[in-house]
Amino acid sequence: MPPLSGQPIELDPKVTPLQDRARATYEQIIQATGELLPEIGIERLSTNMIAERAGLTPPALYRYFPNKYAILSEMGRRLITAENQTIAEWVQSEEFAIGSNLQAEIESFAALLDRLRDVVLAHPGGAWIYRAMSAVPVLQEIRRRASKDFVQVIVDAVADDFPKVDPDRVRGAVLLTAIVNHAVTETMADDFPTASLLRREAAIMMSIYYRDVVLSRVSDDRVKRES
Repeated sequence: MPPLSGQPIELDPKVTPLQDRARATYEQIIQATGELLPEIGIERLSTNMIAERAGLTPPALYRYFPNKYAILSEMGRRLITAENQTIAEWVQSEEFAIGSNLQAEIESFAALLDRLRDVVLAHPGGAWIYRAMSAVPVLQEIRRRASKDFVQVIVDAVADDFPKVDPDRVRGAVLLTAIVNHAVTETMADDFPTASLLRREAAIMMSIYYRDVVLSRVSDDRVKRES
């Protein structure tokens, strides 16, 4: 059962394993949880089930994690870290060229969505963890904290290329497109029938939206200089 509203719950691992054997056990727990999630879901998941799947006793599991939510939180942090790293690499690459060629921008955003889907699928139980960070209250804070890093990476990148663009508008655009990214990536990871269509439409929408954000101010400045 989920924790009661307002009831504090420990979401951090008890230890960070340093020895090879301890790290292997730690990863067994993560892997076992990822295998169980699509089979039984988050609500039915228990530490006893995880321990059994991992080939451990419950006390052995509790040396590393206090409860199932701490395991899910660790999985969520790993997933978000990888997702943010993927976005940072995209922003720092030549693919990130807002305001140049619209078709190239659309393909760039579509490729980013593909990479984010691959990140989710590469993690144990990734699609389930991705959904849980939106649906499970105790895990939502992980995504909120990670979103701050995501937003700042994009805002800084746009500011470098377009220093006169209103940073508040860029921040708002990033927050909105982060929601779109998350929703579309989730449908792609779940292989929904409409995933391909949504991927394309989201890429078009984000490309046109960001062009408006960064180019409208540039155009205004150009008009002022020429008048």
